[in-house]
Amino acid sequence: MMSRESLLSSLKGLSKNVYSREELLPEMDLLEEEMAQIVFEDGLDIPSEYVHMSYIMKRLHIMNNEAGNVANQELKKLSRLASIFSNHVRAQQSGITGEDRVEQYLGYMKSNHVVLRNLQLSDGVHNTEIDFLVLKQGVATIVEVKNSKRDVYIDEAGDMYKVGRYENFDSHLGAKMDFRAEIIQQLLKDAGFENMRIEKVVVFTNNRIQIKKDYHGFRVCFLSRLPHLIDDFYGTGVIQFTKHLQQMADYIQNKDLNEYYPFEMDVQEFKEAFVDAYLKIKGYDQPKPIEDGLFTRVRVFMNSLFNMPSTQHVSY
Repeated sequence: MMSRESLLSSLKGLSKNVYSREELLPEMDLLEEEMAQIVFEDGLDIPSEYVHMSYIMKRLHIMNNEAGNVANQELKKLSRLASIFSNHVRAQQSGITGEDRVEQYLGYMKSNHVVLRNLQLSDGVHNTEIDFLVLKQGVATIVEVKNSKRDVYIDEAGDMYKVGRYENFDSHLGAKMDFRAEIIQQLLKDAGFENMRIEKVVVFTNNRIQIKKDYHGFRVCFLSRLPHLIDDFYGTGVIQFTKHLQQMADYIQNKDLNEYYPFEMDVQEFKEAFVDAYLKIKGYDQPKPIEDGLFTRVRVFMNSLFNMPSTQHVSY
């Protein structure tokens, strides 16, 4: 018989308190795979690593219907948590896919350059993340990647809004880019390359959206334009050799905090909701029926009258 504790202990994915950015998506994928292996106990037509949360929830609802809808309340709670989890998965997948595409396009640059990806840097008080830093002769370009599916408006202050039926605030993008530029400027100065020019670019991976910008503190472009835009930047420095670019890159890379962050939902609650719903559907969480005390006494009395052995030992 399955136990709640054994099922919970079998869910190894996302079992740590904190994760690096690189670790998070594989851990999320592992948890989905483990849940799929439990739900689809008779086997899958496809590898379990390709079965995502929507497929798992669909199967649980079918099982619940076949069991007489015994776990409606448990599935309601699990559905809410599964939706939050799936949103995190999609966000991670979208971010990584977008960054992979940007890295591919940066490879089309004609000028000599070095690329750093996913830097976590600090001024000693506040931290920030830089998606890409591209170092070329005399210029350091900070690249922010956006995967928006909606139109975008960037106002005079550098604040970004996603535009649809309503305008929804996204971020203080201008202030973030300025702060990153200050950190890079200081790091380059500390490394002995203080004459480097700093450029800031926000690249949008979805070229089907419209972008309106009233802010002049950074440039925006779509993915196909990015390598040509950076190639056209010219600095005033005298950096000419690959070794100098690599020296800068090594110095900045050594300042990378490589921090670990907690996952932004209660994973234990999610796991417990999954296990409780599954066990309720399978009937494993139901205690065995206990006979009413009066019925037991009558049955034992009748058995004694007819000299029939009792099938249950009863203590009074």
